[in-house]
Amino acid sequence: MKNSVQHIQAFLAVARLGSFVKAANELNLSPSALTVQVQQLEEWLGVALLDRSPRHLSLTAAGRDARAPMEKWLLDLDNIVTGSRDLAALRRGVVTLAALPSVCADTLPPALRLFRERFAGIEIRLHDLVAQRIHAEVRAGVVDFGIGVPARLSHGLDFMPVFNDRLCAFMPLEHRLSRHRRVTLAQLAEHPIILTGRDSSVREQVDRLFDEARLTMSAGIEANYMSTVLAMVRQGLGVSILPESAADSLEGLQRVDIAHPGVNREIGLISRTGIALSPAAQRCFELLREQLSDSRSN
Repeated sequence: MKNSVQHIQAFLAVARLGSFVKAANELNLSPSALTVQVQQLEEWLGVALLDRSPRHLSLTAAGRDARAPMEKWLLDLDNIVTGSRDLAALRRGVVTLAALPSVCADTLPPALRLFRERFAGIEIRLHDLVAQRIHAEVRAGVVDFGIGVPARLSHGLDFMPVFNDRLCAFMPLEHRLSRHRRVTLAQLAEHPIILTGRDSSVREQVDRLFDEARLTMSAGIEANYMSTVLAMVRQGLGVSILPESAADSLEGLQRVDIAHPGVNREIGLISRTGIALSPAAQRCFELLREQLSDSRSN
């Protein structure tokens, strides 16, 4: 039945006020128009909802049974409309994203702080993951979008570059290479290299650089987290190759540029091809694109 909401509102107003005239005034309708709406609702349901007499108006048994479910239905509908408008207006919602640990530790927090300042009602859920898991979670719809490196198998994913991340050499202050402005892969290969886990995008890039240069890395230590790798470097257990932003503090460390064009890597926003983001996720996506690009251009 068309305009069923108005018909139900008409019946509920009459039931609550006990008068067609009072209900009509409340709904800004004429009594005759209100009467027609209630009659049409009764015809649609196939039962009489009101017992009308010249001196008295009351609910029939069917009207009493229908009143509470109709009130609940209108309340649920109102909550749905209010919630949808809040989501569209970015007053509430949830955004889930996945990002590389190096991004989470450096460029992402200031951007997310700005987003929360502008949209305090939006909840942010962050997964800090290695590159392959970011691609998998975006593709599966576990997260709204991701921040990482391009997928080798990009089917089903879109990649929007936002900045270039450079790999550098980290070593103890007293290391004999620490006074160099730039070092080569061949120089680094002469020292034990502390590496990140084999499933990380950094490890994959480092392995590829040494393979292409036909260099063999000296045996070192392998750890899953960059913070652990840097702790090993501080203890003089070797050198490491990590994103330039990997260290929150360079205390006890020297960061040295690597003289090789392959140390640059592209970081971007990863989303599912052809799938629209929610209003909150879309606004977060746009803000991060702006802020992450600006953070490396300044």
